[in-house]
Amino acid sequence: MKSNPDLGAFVRKSAVSKAFLYFSYGILVLFTGLSLFIYFKLIIPVNEGITHFSGDISILYYSIVFIMALALLILGTAAYRSRGILFYLYQNGMVTAHKGNTETLYFKDIQDIYLFTSGKRLFGANNIAVRKNNTADWYPISARYSDIYKVIELIRSRHAAVYAPLLLKKLEEGQSADFTYVDFKDVAMKQFTALNTNSYLNVKTKTIQVFKDRLVVDSETIYFKEVLRFSVTDWTNQIQLMNTAEKVVFKKAFTSVFSGDSFIVLLDELVNKNKFKD
Repeated sequence: MKSNPDLGAFVRKSAVSKAFLYFSYGILVLFTGLSLFIYFKLIIPVNEGITHFSGDISILYYSIVFIMALALLILGTAAYRSRGILFYLYQNGMVTAHKGNTETLYFKDIQDIYLFTSGKRLFGANNIAVRKNNTADWYPISARYSDIYKVIELIRSRHAAVYAPLLLKKLEEGQSADFTYVDFKDVAMKQFTALNTNSYLNVKTKTIQVFKDRLVVDSETIYFKEVLRFSVTDWTNQIQLMNTAEKVVFKKAFTSVFSGDSFIVLLDELVNKNKFKD
């Protein structure tokens, strides 16, 4: 892929890892060799009377059928799991390619970036999904994709670099910036109940409204002039607002807030840098 005037320089391609597929090819070759060994070294000598076999020779045929069926099953599973949308990542957005269709997603137009953890990993997001708004379809890049952590870092950093300034401009103009979030307990439960990527994306969401001088969440208004500081804790990765009485008035897990990187950029500007405080 080449650079695009609107998308900027091409950075990398992201596709489902082929490691399992290549492994299945090896299994197919190995099992085929084993089946040939059984046929030429056991079945043919028995049929020609060269070797004596006391049991029912049909068991050898059944063994070949079982071995090859297992090899083909593994190959079919690997081929199925290797399918997925291709993502071409640029400085200012991405292009998706699937079944001959392509779509361009600019970072400036993406509202929600959802980070979540799947598999045996308990901490640290190994999946990312993006969508234009809360009614649009998700575009997930799961842990099955190669170099997933580099892909996640690239999308997070480039999106925040483009999207956060647009939101700050909206706030300057007197508008609000809306962020979607999910309760952390719901996210945690998905770790044990989700069956596939779509299950992880099927979550109940709520909205955080950020204004120039306040934040509204769960029908509660938090004025920035009453906030002492904003922080993201190192160990628990919690986004926190603390008031002048040293009381935590807002606390959300970073991964439970969609587009969390842009969210903390806004809070840093509104609170820590005292940009809009009276």
